[in-house]
This record gives sequence, C-alpha cells and structure tokens, in this order.
Amino acid sequence: MRSKSFWPGTAATLAAALAFLLLYEWLVYKVPVTGIYLPASSWSDEVVYSKQLSAVVEYGAPQGYFGFNESHADIGTFAAWGPAIFWLYAIPGFFFRGQNAFLWCNLFFVAAGWLVFARAAWLKAWQQAAFGVVLACLNAPVRYVFSAMQEPLHYALALAITGTAVLVRRTGRKPAWAALAILCAAATLARPYNAVYWLYPLVLAWPHRRALLRCGTGALASLAATLVLMSKFYAPYFFTNVDTAPLKMLAHLQVFSAVRYTADKLRTAFTQVGQEIAGALRGEGGGYYLIFLLLLAVTVGCLVWDRRHKRPVFWKGCAAAASAVIFLALMVMYRTTEASRHTLVLDILLLAALVLESPRPALGTAAVTLALTAAGILGLTAGGGFGMPSWREAIAQESQQLTAALTESQAAIRSDDPWDHTVAYSFGDAAHVGMLYAVPDGMGLQFDEAGYLEDGSHVIRSRYLMTSPGSAVEARLLDEGWTLLHQGQYCTVYERG
Repeated sequence: MRSKSFWPGTAATLAAALAFLLLYEWLVYKVPVTGIYLPASSWSDEVVYSKQLSAVVEYGAPQGYFGFNESHADIGTFAAWGPAIFWLYAIPGFFFRGQNAFLWCNLFFVAAGWLVFARAAWLKAWQQAAFGVVLACLNAPVRYVFSAMQEPLHYALALAITGTAVLVRRTGRKPAWAALAILCAAATLARPYNAVYWLYPLVLAWPHRRALLRCGTGALASLAATLVLMSKFYAPYFFTNVDTAPLKMLAHLQVFSAVRYTADKLRTAFTQVGQEIAGALRGEGGGYYLIFLLLLAVTVGCLVWDRRHKRPVFWKGCAAAASAVIFLALMVMYRTTEASRHTLVLDILLLAALVLESPRPALGTAAVTLALTAAGILGLTAGGGFGMPSWREAIAQESQQLTAALTESQAAIRSDDPWDHTVAYSFGDAAHVGMLYAVPDGMGLQFDEAGYLEDGSHVIRSRYLMTSPGSAVEARLLDEGWTLLHQGQYCTVYERG
C-alpha cells in the first residue's frame, strides 16, 4: 500500500530533475531549451536520427532509403541504427513534434529514467542532489541530452534498469521482475552489447533455477533479435561500424582464431585509448576515456574498501562488471573514435551505483573532475567544442526555400521506388549538413562520401543530391545532365534528369 506522500514525492522528484537539466543547460550554454536550433548544428548524426524519427511518426517508416554511399538495408529503409531505436523514440515522439522532437524525446527519457531510479531505489534528497552535482561536473552527459543523439535513451535505460533491479531485490514482486526484463530486452534491441545488462536479473535470480532459465532465455532471445536487426535491417556504414568477426569465428568453432583476433584488436584499441588520454592530459580536449576510467577506478576502489569493511558492495559490483565487459566489447566491436561517446552511458551506470552505496566518493569524483576542467585537461564545456546551436536567420530562410522546392518536386512524382524519395548529401564538401533538416518528413537521406561521388563509376541512385557550389561533385552532376533545383548560400541541390 503506497503512502500518501508517494505521488507528491514522485512529482517533486520529476520537477527537480527537469529543473536541474533545464537550468543547467541555460546557465552553461546561455541558450534556453526553446532557443536551440538544430539546423545550425554541425553534428551530422543528429539530422539522420531526427529525420528517421519524423518518418516513423508520420508514415511508420521512411519512404526513401537511409544509408551511406548509395546503400540500403536488406529489409526496410532504415540506416545503421534502426529500426528499434526509432520505435522506442516514437513512443514519446507521437506527442513531441517539430524540428526538435528528438531533443524533447531525450529530455523525456532522461527525466523518466531519473524518476524510476530515484523512486524505485528510495533515494534520499541528498543522494539525488549528489547525483546532479556529479552530472554537472561531468558536463558531457548533460550536453547530449539537449541534442538529437541517442545516448540519452541509454542513460535512461541504465538508470531505470538499476532502479528496477533495486526494487526487485527489495520486494521480489512479479511486476518488478517483468519491468526489469522488458527494460533489459529494450536495451539489448537498441544496442547489441547492452545484452550485458541481463547480468542484473541473472544475479538477482541466483540460485533459483527456473528464474535463471527465464532470464537466460530472455537474454538469448533479445540478443538473437538484435543480431537479426543488425544483419538485415541496418544499412551498411562507410566502414565496418560493428565488428562481429570474432562471433563469426566462434560460430565456425574457430576458437583460437577468435581469441587471437580479439587480443590483437584489444592491443590496438588500448594503444589508441592511451593516446587519447595523453592528448586530454595535454589539454587537447575530449577526455571521455579519462573520465570513464576515473569513475571505474573509484567504483572498484570503493568496492574493495567496502568489501574489507563489510559494507554494501552489490550494486558497485554489478555496475563495475557490466561496465568493464561493455568497455571491452566496445574496444573489439567499434573504432575507438566512435566508441568514446558510448562510455558516457557507462559513466551514468557507475555513477548510479556509487550514489546508491558510496555517495561521498562520488562527490569526490566530482571535485577531481572540476579540478581537471579548471586545469584545461577536460574540454567538456561549451569552450571545448560543445556549444549549443542557436537560431540562424539565414539558415532558416534558406531551409524554407529548399523545403518548398523539394515538396513541389515530390508532388509531381508518382513512383513508389524509395530512391525517388531520397536525397543524397555529399559528405566531405562545404555543403552545410544542417540544410538536410529542410528535407520533407518521410524522405530518405544518403550520406555519400565526396570521393565516392566524384568517381564516375559509382552510380548515383538517389533522385536528389546536395553538394556545394563549385565542387567536383557538382561538376559531375552537370556533365551527367542533372537539373538545378536549389542554389543558396549553404548548399546546392540537383535533381536527376
């Protein structure tokens, strides 16, 4: 039976989380959330996420192909990160519309994850305050909340899984078990390495065989589903975005080859991580790996200390084990450049465990982070390349002109071929990537490398191509008889004749 203070406490927690996030963003980046203008951003991934979400909300799926270098998925029209991500985002996305819909969904997810974590784990007000203080000092996780990147969804899943696991351990109730299983399955479908989150229900189920069997079945089923999505429903990336070679070797019983391949990948990756950390220590910005390893070291140190002094270590152990395994998976499966931002989610997972069992060392981590930032070692604030995009009148006006031109052109097309509803972007020349927000909802986007497009042997299947005036890509289009559809300050768009 819930106490009378449950709903007021829940409302207060949600209000405090939202107030913290919104005020922090405004104070640090000097742009109110309503003033963020994503078309002015230079983060190319954001527009790909945003346009796929709008396509799902409007049509159920993109009507044109999302992909890279004129490619597409074996099944469907999603890019390398769909469709599971966008089905999840579509839940709040049906209510949050417009250019910043993805950003509002991120804010919704993080606030919801914070709420579940705080209420399910029975966090005291000072523990929640400690959580906010460390987040503020880390900065980068909060910056991503106010973007169109998918990391905030994973923050929310990490927080909700931790909170729900605490609830399961405290009550053992079936609804809590079901919620935990659903969250772990959703996380796994979103990113394959998140299958490690099933460690939480497996540890909680021990030593009950039936419970272990159910958890193991859920883990295998969700992992199999996400591997199918990756192999059939993801468009191939420029390069091998997720390296599954060791898994393929194991499937063919090539155990020794898999071990040797993994060892070589880890050796190379650790060398690159060391170079990135050395660069951060020289004040060259970044610092994702430095912060992650700092939090991991604090967590492991607290675990050892608390174990010796017979204090609670369960959640630190789970978080440290899950983070270490995911980190190793990132080193094997991803390039270190792309993997660095994935460690932000591990920061949240470790921080949640510290707040639960060792909040004072967590605050100590915040102090160290502040000191590193003040010394110029961590470039995670607005001055470090993470400024918030704000209104640009020139971009807005040109975007309206381009939207009108594409809408008029599309109205005359009766073909159901997805390529006829696709805009290719010449990735690497001077065309402003934010102009892709002007593409009407539902159309597909291709990110084609400029070098790929300059090669006349590569067929351009997309009906439209965005490039910059005077580029080598434009010269090819003119030679092949493409028709000029739009020319402006930020981009030039041609239509296949």
